[in-house]
Amino acid sequence: MAKRLLMAFKTLDGATTSLTVDEPRDGLTEAEVRAVMDNIIAKNIFETKKGDLFEIKSAEIISTTEEILI
Repeated sequence: MAKRLLMAFKTLDGATTSLTVDEPRDGLTEAEVRAVMDNIIAKNIFETKKGDLFEIKSAEIISTTEEILI
């Protein structure tokens, strides 16, 4: 089973953009993710076509299972 951390942000233009992290560690807490996301916003370290990241929209861990048929 593969896992991804999906972090969604609102931009100054009112759009939504997201960042993903493959295979986040087990036991990750809301406080840890929120702190990282706040730091990303504060330091403005990512440039997007949709504008600067403005606030946290959501964060979730997505688990996927792959089933090979052939």
